[in-house]
Amino acid sequence: MEETEKKDDDFALDKSAEDLYKRFAGIDDSDRVIHTDLSKSELIEQLNQEEKVLDYYRMLLAQTTCLFAGILANSRFSSLAKENEQKIKNLLHILKNLAKFPKFDGKIYCRLRGQQCPSEQSGSESYDYELSFGNFLLDYQMAQIVAQREKVKGAAIYSKLMEAFKTLSVTNIFNFSIDIGKGEDEDYNKIRNNILHLVQFFMYENTENHFIVHDEYGQPNINLTLLAATNKVPPEALEKLVNKIKPMILGPQTSVDLSRFTTVYDVIIASKNYRERIHKMPLEVNNVQWLTQTKTPQANPELAIKAVQVSRLVLEKYGNNPKMASEVLSSITREGYNDIKTGVVMGNRLSQATEFMNLAEKNEDKQSLQNDALENIEDGLEKISDEVYDNITISGNEVSSVNHEGQSTAWSFHENISDLLSFFKQRSATKKKVRDISKKQVHFDEEDFLVIARNFKISVKNASHLIDLLKACFDQNGHFHRNYFTKNITEFVQYDSKVFEFLWYYLKELSSREDRVSFLNALQILVGRLKTPQDALKILLADVFSHSGTVNFSDRNGLMLGSILLRKFNREEGSNIEITPEEVLLCHKGLNQEMIKVGLEFFEENLEYILKKAKIIIELMYESSAKEQHNNDEMKPRFLLYLQRELVIFIGLIGGSSAQAIIQGIVKEFGDPASSYYQTMKQKENLRHSLQLLQVATRALRRFEDSQSDSIFSEIANRKEKFIRLTTDPSTQDYIKRTIGKI
Repeated sequence: MEETEKKDDDFALDKSAEDLYKRFAGIDDSDRVIHTDLSKSELIEQLNQEEKVLDYYRMLLAQTTCLFAGILANSRFSSLAKENEQKIKNLLHILKNLAKFPKFDGKIYCRLRGQQCPSEQSGSESYDYELSFGNFLLDYQMAQIVAQREKVKGAAIYSKLMEAFKTLSVTNIFNFSIDIGKGEDEDYNKIRNNILHLVQFFMYENTENHFIVHDEYGQPNINLTLLAATNKVPPEALEKLVNKIKPMILGPQTSVDLSRFTTVYDVIIASKNYRERIHKMPLEVNNVQWLTQTKTPQANPELAIKAVQVSRLVLEKYGNNPKMASEVLSSITREGYNDIKTGVVMGNRLSQATEFMNLAEKNEDKQSLQNDALENIEDGLEKISDEVYDNITISGNEVSSVNHEGQSTAWSFHENISDLLSFFKQRSATKKKVRDISKKQVHFDEEDFLVIARNFKISVKNASHLIDLLKACFDQNGHFHRNYFTKNITEFVQYDSKVFEFLWYYLKELSSREDRVSFLNALQILVGRLKTPQDALKILLADVFSHSGTVNFSDRNGLMLGSILLRKFNREEGSNIEITPEEVLLCHKGLNQEMIKVGLEFFEENLEYILKKAKIIIELMYESSAKEQHNNDEMKPRFLLYLQRELVIFIGLIGGSSAQAIIQGIVKEFGDPASSYYQTMKQKENLRHSLQLLQVATRALRRFEDSQSDSIFSEIANRKEKFIRLTTDPSTQDYIKRTIGKI
C-alpha cells in the first residue's frame, strides 16, 4: 500500500468536480455494475465528474482500512515497529482528508457482512466486509468498479482491499470503528495512542502479560484493554471492576438496571458513575452491541432488553470466538440476509441460526427467544431472490445446494427454520405460475393456495378466489382486460399493498405494449384506493432504481404510478393514459407531503442509484438515436425520451437539490442544438419528442424558483434559429418556434 499512500495527495479534484461535490456529496448506495461510457454527452460527463469525486473518497476509505489491517498484521513483529509508526502517520493523514467530506459524520465503521463473493471460492464470505461513514459505503464490488474507472490511481484498490479484509478475518475482527471527534489535533493524537495500544494487545494477547484485561467470560478483551490503557487505569484494577459487575449481568445477582447492556464494557462506558473517571476511546473493536442495534429501536426498551438477552446467550457459548458469536447473532437479524445471492451462503447463515435455536432450547424464555428469531429470519428470507430458492433441494429434513464449482453442501436445520425454507421455496414455484397466469394451461393446486394464503394472511378459500379473479382479467388469447379488473377493484383493494406488490412484480412486464398500457391504467385505479400508499411507493422506487444498471419497459409505468402516488388527487383516473400530463408540474398544494417525504428519504439514501439511472437512460438514448434501424424488441428513441420525461416529472415533484441538478443537466443537454445528441440523431421525427422533453424539463426546473435558471432559459431562446436549422420540415419548424417561444 506504500506506493498508493505516497500518491494520495496527487489525486486532486478539478473545479467542475468540486462544484458537483458540493451539490451531490454525502450519499452512496451505488449500483454494483461495471461502468461504461457510451457517449460524449455533457450530462454524462457531468455525472462522471460526480463519480470521480465519490471515487476519491472511496479510495481514501480503502486506504484507511488497508493501513489499519497492515498495522495489525505487523503488530506481532517488534522488528516492524518503525514501519508501523509510518503507517499510523499515513493513516492519520488520510483521516484528515476524509474529514473534508461535507457530510462526513466523524465516524468510520467497518463490519463483517458475510456474503459470498460471487467470483471467489467457497468460504469467501468470511472476508466480505463493508466500510461506511453515514450513508457512504464501500465493499469489494464497489472497489472493483473504482479500479475499472480509476485505472492509475485506483488500479490496485480491489486487490489491496481484499487482502486487508482477509487480514481482518484472520485476526478475528468482525467490526471496528474510528471516531475522529471534532477533528482537532488532540483527537488525532488520541487515535494514534489507541492504535499503539491495539498493537500492544495483539503482541501480548496469548501471553500472561499484565497489560491484557479479561472480560466477564475470562477472555482477553480488546476494548477493555484499550479502555485501561487510554485512561491510564491499572489493568488489574479494571479487571477487578469487571468481576464486580459480572454477577449483576450474568448472575446470580442480576440487576434490572443493567438489563439493557450486553457486556460489562457497555456498562462501564454508559454508566455515569464510571464515565466521569473512565472516558470512552475513539477506537472500538468487536463491539457486540452493534450487531443488535439495527433491529432494536431505542424507543422500545422491551425489545432492547430482549436483544441483550440474546447477545448474552450467544456470548456465553462463543465468548472465546468473537467472530463466530457475531455470525450467529447476524443470522437471527433481518439485516443478516441482505444481498444473499447463493444457496450456499443462505444455507450457512441458516445453519448459524439453527445454532441459536438450539441454544435457546435450554433457556427458560425459550419460546419468546425462538419466536423473535424466527420472525426476523422470515423477514430476512423475504428479501432473498427466487433464483436462490430455485438452487436449493429439500429432501425430508436435509437441505442441499450446489455452488458455482459444482460442489454440493448439505445441512440439517431446526424444524421451524426448515418449515420457513420450504414455504419460500414453494412460494418461488407459485410465483412462476402467477407470472404465466395469462396462459390458460397454468394450473394452481392446494399447495399454491396454501402459500398465497400464508403470504397474504388470508384463508385458503380467499386465496383460490384471488387467483380466479386474476385469471379472469385475461382473455383466451392472454390479453389483459382492464374492465374486468376495474369491475372487481373492491375485492383487490382489500389486500392493499400486498396485492399491489404481487401484481406489479409479476405482471409489469406483459409481452405486448397494449397489455402494458391497459395494466398501467388498471393499477392507477388501484393505487388511488390503497390504505398504505407509502408501501406501494417504496415498492416502485426500489424496483425502478435499485437495479439502476438496467432499464426495463416497466420503468416508465413505475414512474408514472409514482407521480400519481405523490398527489392527493389523480385527475387522470378512469382515463386511458400513456404519459403523465405535464400540467402535473403545476401541482403544489395538491401534493401529498407524507408521500413526498417517503420519496425524499429514498433519494437521500440512494442518490447514486438515481444518478446512475439518469445516466444509463441518456447513454441508451444516445446509442439508440444514432441508429438507422431497430429490432422489434429494442427500446427505441421515442420510448427512452418518454421514459426520461417521466423521470423528470417524478423527481421534479419530489424536489431537492439533487433533483434540481439532474433536471438542470437535462435542460442544458436538450437545450443545445449543437450537442452531439442532435448532431448524431438519425431519425429526425424524434426531434419533436426531444423538444417535448425539453419543454417538460424547463417547466420542472422552474419549480425550484432558482433565478440562475433564467440565464439558461435565455440561452435556449437565443438558439431558436439553430434549432430550426436541424430540420427542413415546415411543420416541425413551426413546432420548434412554438416550443422555444414557451421557454
